[in-house]
Amino acid sequence: MLLPTLPLYIDDVGASKQEIGIVMGSFAIGLLLSRPMLGRLADERGRKSVLLIGTIVAAIAPFGYLATQSLGLLILVRIFHGISVAAFTTGYSALVADLAPAETRGEIIGYMTLATPLGLAIGPALGGYLEATSGYGILFLFCAELGFVALLQIVQVTNPPVQTREQTDNRNFWQVLASPQVRVPTIVMLLVGLSVGAVHTFVSLFLKSTDVDFNGGLFFTAAAIASFSIRVFAGKASDRFGRGLFITFGIFCYVLALILLWQANSAMFFLLAANR
Repeated sequence: MLLPTLPLYIDDVGASKQEIGIVMGSFAIGLLLSRPMLGRLADERGRKSVLLIGTIVAAIAPFGYLATQSLGLLILVRIFHGISVAAFTTGYSALVADLAPAETRGEIIGYMTLATPLGLAIGPALGGYLEATSGYGILFLFCAELGFVALLQIVQVTNPPVQTREQTDNRNFWQVLASPQVRVPTIVMLLVGLSVGAVHTFVSLFLKSTDVDFNGGLFFTAAAIASFSIRVFAGKASDRFGRGLFITFGIFCYVLALILLWQANSAMFFLLAANR
Protein backbone atom coordinates (compact mmCIF):
# COMPACT_ATOMS: atom_id res chain seq x y z
CA MET A 1 0.00 0.00 0.00
CA LEU A 2 2.91 2.37 0.63
CA LEU A 3 4.86 1.59 -2.55
CA PRO A 4 3.01 4.08 -4.81
CA THR A 5 1.86 6.47 -2.08
CA LEU A 6 4.79 7.13 0.27
CA PRO A 7 6.97 8.86 -2.37
CA LEU A 8 4.00 11.11 -3.17
CA TYR A 9 3.55 11.86 0.55
CA ILE A 10 7.21 12.82 0.91
CA ASP A 11 6.88 14.96 -2.22
CA ASP A 12 3.83 16.70 -0.75
CA VAL A 13 5.71 17.66 2.43
CA GLY A 14 8.14 19.62 0.26
CA ALA A 15 11.04 17.25 -0.31
CA SER A 16 13.22 17.42 -3.41
CA LYS A 17 13.67 14.38 -5.66
CA GLN A 18 17.04 13.71 -4.04
CA GLU A 19 15.52 13.93 -0.55
CA ILE A 20 12.72 11.57 -1.59
CA GLY A 21 15.35 9.05 -2.67
CA ILE A 22 17.23 9.46 0.63
CA VAL A 23 14.11 8.96 2.74
CA MET A 24 12.90 5.95 0.75
CA GLY A 25 16.40 4.45 0.62
CA SER A 26 16.77 4.75 4.40
CA PHE A 27 14.52 1.71 4.60
CA ALA A 28 17.50 -0.39 3.50
CA ILE A 29 19.66 0.94 6.34
CA GLY A 30 17.40 -0.58 8.97
CA LEU A 31 17.08 -3.75 6.92
CA LEU A 32 20.82 -4.25 6.38
CA LEU A 33 21.95 -3.32 9.88
CA SER A 34 19.41 -5.53 11.63
CA ARG A 35 19.39 -8.61 9.40
CA PRO A 36 22.64 -10.27 10.67
CA MET A 37 21.50 -9.91 14.28
CA LEU A 38 18.00 -11.13 13.45
CA GLY A 39 19.43 -14.13 11.59
CA ARG A 40 21.39 -15.16 14.68
CA LEU A 41 18.32 -14.58 16.84
CA ALA A 42 16.23 -16.83 14.57
CA ASP A 43 18.79 -19.62 15.00
CA GLU A 44 19.23 -19.18 18.76
CA ARG A 45 15.71 -18.29 19.92
CA GLY A 46 13.56 -19.75 17.16
CA ARG A 47 11.85 -18.42 14.05
CA LYS A 48 8.77 -17.13 15.84
CA SER A 49 10.76 -14.56 17.82
CA VAL A 50 11.85 -12.68 14.69
CA LEU A 51 8.39 -13.03 13.13
CA LEU A 52 6.97 -11.27 16.18
CA ILE A 53 9.55 -8.49 15.89
CA GLY A 54 8.72 -8.01 12.22
CA THR A 55 4.99 -7.70 12.72
CA ILE A 56 5.30 -5.45 15.79
CA VAL A 57 7.47 -3.02 13.81
CA ALA A 58 5.07 -3.20 10.85
CA ALA A 59 2.19 -2.25 13.17
CA ILE A 60 4.06 0.67 14.79
CA ALA A 61 5.91 2.26 11.85
CA PRO A 62 2.87 3.75 10.04
CA PHE A 63 2.14 5.87 13.12
CA GLY A 64 5.58 7.43 12.61
CA TYR A 65 4.64 8.59 9.11
CA LEU A 66 1.37 9.90 10.48
CA ALA A 67 3.04 11.83 13.30
CA THR A 68 5.69 13.80 11.41
CA GLN A 69 6.45 15.71 8.24
CA SER A 70 10.08 16.40 9.18
CA LEU A 71 12.50 14.84 6.70
CA GLY A 72 14.97 13.95 9.46
CA LEU A 73 12.32 12.12 11.46
CA LEU A 74 10.92 10.45 8.33
CA ILE A 75 14.38 9.04 7.67
CA LEU A 76 14.43 7.57 11.19
CA VAL A 77 10.95 6.12 10.71
CA ARG A 78 12.03 4.52 7.42
CA ILE A 79 15.12 3.01 9.10
CA PHE A 80 12.91 1.62 11.85
CA HIS A 81 10.40 0.32 9.29
CA GLY A 82 13.17 -1.55 7.48
CA ILE A 83 13.55 -3.81 10.52
CA SER A 84 10.08 -5.24 9.82
CA VAL A 85 11.04 -6.67 6.43
CA ALA A 86 14.44 -7.84 7.69
CA ALA A 87 12.82 -9.72 10.58
CA PHE A 88 9.80 -11.15 8.82
CA THR A 89 11.50 -12.33 5.63
CA THR A 90 14.29 -13.93 7.66
CA GLY A 91 11.85 -15.69 9.97
CA TYR A 92 9.27 -16.97 7.54
CA SER A 93 11.70 -18.13 4.85
CA ALA A 94 13.81 -20.00 7.43
CA LEU A 95 10.70 -21.52 9.01
CA VAL A 96 9.34 -22.86 5.73
CA ALA A 97 12.79 -24.10 4.66
CA ASP A 98 13.02 -25.99 7.97
CA LEU A 99 9.69 -27.68 7.42
CA ALA A 100 9.95 -28.41 3.67
CA PRO A 101 11.47 -31.75 2.50
CA ALA A 102 14.65 -31.20 0.48
CA GLU A 103 13.31 -32.90 -2.65
CA THR A 104 10.33 -30.53 -2.94
CA ARG A 105 11.76 -27.46 -1.23
CA GLY A 106 11.72 -25.27 -4.35
CA GLU A 107 8.08 -26.15 -5.05
CA ILE A 108 6.96 -25.46 -1.48
CA ILE A 109 8.86 -22.17 -1.24
CA GLY A 110 7.31 -21.21 -4.58
CA TYR A 111 3.83 -21.79 -3.15
CA MET A 112 4.78 -19.95 0.04
CA THR A 113 5.91 -16.88 -1.86
CA LEU A 114 2.59 -16.67 -3.72
CA ALA A 115 1.35 -14.71 -0.69
CA THR A 116 3.67 -11.79 -1.45
CA PRO A 117 2.45 -11.05 -5.00
CA LEU A 118 -1.12 -11.39 -3.77
CA GLY A 119 -0.45 -8.60 -1.30
CA LEU A 120 1.35 -6.60 -3.99
CA ALA A 121 -1.58 -7.11 -6.34
CA ILE A 122 -4.13 -5.72 -3.89
CA GLY A 123 -2.11 -3.34 -1.71
CA PRO A 124 -0.79 -0.71 -4.15
CA ALA A 125 -4.13 -0.29 -5.91
CA LEU A 126 -5.91 -0.05 -2.55
CA GLY A 127 -3.28 2.34 -1.21
CA GLY A 128 -3.63 4.59 -4.25
CA TYR A 129 -7.40 4.56 -3.86
CA LEU A 130 -7.30 5.41 -0.14
CA GLU A 131 -4.80 8.20 -0.71
CA ALA A 132 -6.95 9.72 -3.46
CA THR A 133 -10.27 9.41 -1.63
CA SER A 134 -9.49 9.60 2.10
CA GLY A 135 -6.02 11.11 2.45
CA TYR A 136 -2.78 9.95 3.97
CA GLY A 137 -4.08 9.74 7.54
CA ILE A 138 -6.56 6.96 6.79
CA LEU A 139 -3.96 5.23 4.61
CA PHE A 140 -1.36 5.09 7.40
CA LEU A 141 -3.91 4.02 10.01
CA PHE A 142 -5.10 1.19 7.77
CA CYS A 143 -1.50 0.04 7.21
CA ALA A 144 -0.97 -0.04 10.98
CA GLU A 145 -4.16 -2.07 11.42
CA LEU A 146 -2.97 -4.64 8.88
CA GLY A 147 0.32 -4.94 10.77
CA PHE A 148 -1.59 -5.54 14.01
CA VAL A 149 -3.75 -8.24 12.38
CA ALA A 150 -0.56 -9.93 11.13
CA LEU A 151 0.81 -9.82 14.69
CA LEU A 152 -2.29 -11.58 16.01
CA GLN A 153 -1.78 -14.32 13.43
CA ILE A 154 1.91 -14.79 14.29
CA VAL A 155 1.08 -15.17 17.98
CA GLN A 156 -0.74 -18.39 17.04
CA VAL A 157 2.23 -19.89 15.18
CA THR A 158 3.82 -22.89 16.89
CA ASN A 159 7.54 -22.35 17.25
CA PRO A 160 9.50 -25.46 16.15
CA PRO A 161 12.21 -26.68 18.54
CA VAL A 162 15.53 -24.88 18.12
CA GLN A 163 18.03 -27.26 16.56
CA THR A 164 21.48 -26.98 18.13
CA ARG A 165 24.55 -28.27 16.32
CA GLU A 166 28.30 -28.00 16.60
CA GLN A 167 30.04 -25.10 14.92
CA THR A 168 31.90 -26.65 11.98
CA ASP A 169 32.71 -23.53 9.94
CA ASN A 170 35.18 -21.15 11.59
CA ARG A 171 35.27 -18.64 8.72
CA ASN A 172 34.28 -15.08 9.53
CA PHE A 173 31.67 -13.05 7.67
CA TRP A 174 34.07 -11.62 5.07
CA GLN A 175 35.60 -15.02 4.32
CA VAL A 176 32.16 -16.47 3.70
CA LEU A 177 31.18 -13.48 1.55
CA ALA A 178 34.35 -13.88 -0.56
CA SER A 179 33.53 -17.48 -1.46
CA PRO A 180 32.15 -17.92 -5.01
CA GLN A 181 29.00 -19.63 -3.73
CA VAL A 182 28.06 -16.47 -1.83
CA ARG A 183 29.88 -13.71 -3.74
CA VAL A 184 28.19 -14.22 -7.13
CA PRO A 185 24.57 -14.35 -5.85
CA THR A 186 25.32 -11.37 -3.60
CA ILE A 187 26.54 -9.23 -6.50
CA VAL A 188 23.54 -10.23 -8.61
CA MET A 189 21.13 -9.39 -5.79
CA LEU A 190 22.90 -6.06 -5.19
CA LEU A 191 22.52 -5.02 -8.84
CA VAL A 192 18.89 -6.15 -9.01
CA GLY A 193 18.18 -4.43 -5.71
CA LEU A 194 19.58 -1.13 -7.00
CA SER A 195 17.23 -1.17 -9.99
CA VAL A 196 14.23 -2.40 -8.00
CA GLY A 197 14.78 0.31 -5.39
CA ALA A 198 14.92 3.00 -8.06
CA VAL A 199 11.70 1.77 -9.68
CA HIS A 200 9.81 1.47 -6.39
CA THR A 201 10.89 4.94 -5.32
CA PHE A 202 10.35 6.92 -8.48
CA VAL A 203 7.79 5.15 -10.69
CA SER A 204 4.88 7.02 -9.07
CA LEU A 205 6.66 10.35 -9.50
CA PHE A 206 7.59 9.40 -13.07
CA LEU A 207 3.94 8.67 -13.81
CA LYS A 208 2.98 12.01 -12.32
CA SER A 209 5.54 13.83 -14.51
CA THR A 210 4.25 12.20 -17.71
CA ASP A 211 0.67 13.36 -17.06
CA VAL A 212 -0.59 9.88 -17.96
CA ASP A 213 -4.01 9.26 -16.36
CA PHE A 214 -3.01 6.07 -14.57
CA ASN A 215 -3.15 4.94 -10.92
CA GLY A 216 0.45 4.20 -9.95
CA GLY A 217 -0.77 1.43 -7.69
CA LEU A 218 -1.98 -0.49 -10.74
CA PHE A 219 1.62 -0.69 -11.97
CA PHE A 220 2.54 -2.75 -8.91
CA THR A 221 -0.71 -4.70 -9.18
CA ALA A 222 0.09 -5.73 -12.75
CA ALA A 223 3.63 -6.71 -11.74
CA ALA A 224 2.28 -8.79 -8.86
CA ILE A 225 -0.21 -10.62 -11.08
CA ALA A 226 2.59 -11.53 -13.50
CA SER A 227 4.76 -12.64 -10.57
CA PHE A 228 1.94 -14.75 -9.14
CA SER A 229 1.31 -16.42 -12.49
CA ILE A 230 4.93 -17.47 -13.01
CA ARG A 231 5.46 -18.66 -9.44
CA VAL A 232 2.66 -21.23 -9.76
CA PHE A 233 4.91 -23.49 -11.82
CA ALA A 234 8.40 -21.94 -11.49
CA GLY A 235 9.08 -23.37 -8.03
CA LYS A 236 8.37 -26.96 -9.04
CA ALA A 237 10.17 -26.54 -12.37
CA SER A 238 13.28 -25.16 -10.62
CA ASP A 239 13.54 -28.41 -8.64
CA ARG A 240 13.75 -30.25 -11.96
CA PHE A 241 15.77 -27.93 -14.21
CA GLY A 242 17.87 -26.01 -11.68
CA ARG A 243 17.74 -22.50 -10.21
CA GLY A 244 20.23 -20.80 -12.55
CA LEU A 245 18.02 -21.09 -15.64
CA PHE A 246 15.15 -19.29 -13.94
CA ILE A 247 17.39 -16.63 -12.40
CA THR A 248 18.86 -15.83 -15.83
CA PHE A 249 15.41 -15.69 -17.45
CA GLY A 250 14.14 -13.43 -14.66
CA ILE A 251 17.02 -10.96 -15.03
CA PHE A 252 16.53 -10.87 -18.82
CA CYS A 253 12.84 -10.05 -18.37
CA TYR A 254 13.69 -7.33 -15.86
CA VAL A 255 16.08 -5.66 -18.31
CA LEU A 256 13.30 -5.62 -20.94
CA ALA A 257 10.91 -4.17 -18.35
CA LEU A 258 13.28 -1.30 -17.55
CA ILE A 259 13.70 -0.49 -21.25
CA LEU A 260 9.91 -0.44 -21.71
CA LEU A 261 9.47 1.71 -18.61
CA TRP A 262 12.08 4.15 -19.91
CA GLN A 263 10.11 4.56 -23.14
CA ALA A 264 6.62 4.44 -21.60
CA ASN A 265 4.27 7.28 -22.52
CA SER A 266 0.85 5.66 -22.09
CA ALA A 267 -1.02 3.46 -19.62
CA MET A 268 -0.63 0.45 -21.92
CA PHE A 269 3.17 0.80 -21.97
CA PHE A 270 3.31 1.12 -18.18
CA LEU A 271 1.22 -2.03 -17.78
CA LEU A 272 3.37 -3.89 -20.29
CA ALA A 273 6.53 -2.87 -18.45
CA ALA A 274 5.01 -4.02 -15.16
CA ASN A 275 4.10 -7.43 -16.59
CA ARG A 276 7.63 -8.10 -17.75
